[in-house]
Amino acid sequence: MKKLLLGIVIVPLLAGAGFAGYRALSREYRYSQLVQLGDQLLAEGLPFQASRTYGTAIGIRPAEPMAYIKRAEAERTQGNFSPAVEDLEKAEILSTDVLLVSRRLADAYDELGRFGDAALHYERVLELDPTSPEVLEKLGLVHFRAGQEAEAIDVLNRATNSRTGSWKPFYLRGAVYRSIGLLDKAESDFLKALELGPEATLARTALIELYIDTEQVSKTMPLVQAEIDHNPGAAQPYLRLADVHRLSGNSIDAIEAVTLALQREPHLPAAYLRLGELWLDEDSKGDDPVALEKAVAALQSVAKMDPSNGRAALALGRAYLAMGDERRSFEELQRAGVATPVQAEAHHLLGDLYRTRGNHAEAVTAYHIFLMLKGDSPTVLESLGDTYVELENPRAAGEIYVRLSELEPRRVTPLVKAARAFLSSGDPTAAERACRRGLADNPKNEMLLSLLEQSRAITNSSSRSPTSD
Repeated sequence: MKKLLLGIVIVPLLAGAGFAGYRALSREYRYSQLVQLGDQLLAEGLPFQASRTYGTAIGIRPAEPMAYIKRAEAERTQGNFSPAVEDLEKAEILSTDVLLVSRRLADAYDELGRFGDAALHYERVLELDPTSPEVLEKLGLVHFRAGQEAEAIDVLNRATNSRTGSWKPFYLRGAVYRSIGLLDKAESDFLKALELGPEATLARTALIELYIDTEQVSKTMPLVQAEIDHNPGAAQPYLRLADVHRLSGNSIDAIEAVTLALQREPHLPAAYLRLGELWLDEDSKGDDPVALEKAVAALQSVAKMDPSNGRAALALGRAYLAMGDERRSFEELQRAGVATPVQAEAHHLLGDLYRTRGNHAEAVTAYHIFLMLKGDSPTVLESLGDTYVELENPRAAGEIYVRLSELEPRRVTPLVKAARAFLSSGDPTAAERACRRGLADNPKNEMLLSLLEQSRAITNSSSRSPTSD
């Protein structure tokens, strides 16, 4: 009887255990099937549907990391980087595969612009795989994007040492060197990259642009010609050829090169931009209305095809200004001033326009933005100082004129203006200091001598004035 009762109790327990095991296996099977379906959808170019499928899998087994990792990939494919990071951060907690998750998290952080977090995770990957050339390159790149040039160079030094025969780390290090003004080192790295990878278009283009920016025509022309010979059907090499001809002063040859580019790619905004700039150059040589009309027509084409092109907006603003159309010039220059990248010269021209309109406060702001972007310019500093005078802020004007005098030590005018401004602000001591600086090189300058006398007179008058309790 006892055996019978025991059997009655045990059989249901075993049946329950079997049912629970079946359910667990069923969930695991269903999870696996959904992950595989998501993979198939992603492979077929359906990332949205794949993401939803992975989400269903996560609902079945929320403690499993794989579906989170895969859904993150589907979200990244759609450009949804924040949800991708959220999924990968969950996977980081659940997964034991530190290498896989850290690598994907680093990539996602990089795409999201969180370069510090990206660097930390690439470093974590390197702890497990210290010589990975690809990760070293990516770590160097995120340091560069974060504005940490020294750290970027240090990492890319490791990359160049660990991957002999690869051109990419040399190209990346060259880009960093160029950004901090070490042009000789940049040139050396770009040349090394081309030596290791003659097919490396990025390195060749970077070297050509470096030579164009530094106006080294003799070095640029062979590289551009080699590009054209290698790919005569491409438009871009002809645009670079136009840039070289423009540097050489051969505007007719430059225009012909742009025409050849347009024959290969008729709707290329960059070609119309160069054409517009070249016709503007022709107008600047001697008030050529026909050249100006051609410039405007080309630049208007760019504005239609690429409305966000700041360089084209700047050129169009200059063209309208040359035509005397101040209203349209002002509109284009404002557009250029907020473009990415910001066109610094647009702020210089805007400052001049604001000033002619009597809007001196806006002019001051525009000039300061230019100086912040481009550094000290004698022309802009003098305009800024004059604008401060017009704003009845002589103290600020005097300080700007002194700054200008340091750029142009041979000119006496900045110190004359500074002395006047300081006198007007009620600071004869600063005015006398400016006069003495100017008289050190121009001891007989009548204007400075007169201002010095005025400064001394005011100082002496103040010192003789009776004081009151």
